Amino acid sequence: MEIEVKMPDLSTTEGEVKIVRWLVEVGQKVERGQPLLEVETDKATMEMESLAGGTLKKTCVQADDVVPVGAVIAIVESE
Repeated sequence: MEIEVKMPDLSTTEGEVKIVRWLVEVGQKVERGQPLLEVETDKATMEMESLAGGTLKKTCVQADDVVPVGAVIAIVESE
């Protein structure tokens, strides 16, 4: 089953989050709670954890992209 990973509300005042870098490559296994990517808000740079386990099937955004809260940023294929 494909699971959409959406940008959560990280308490940013701007409502947008900058993607710093992906920590997992497409095709790699990912565990629930494993750091998936680094993001930058107006307050801090932090790691965002995967909310699902499986294989990272697709990334929908790239490093340096700025995305709104709620945007689909990746697809995880659960087992």
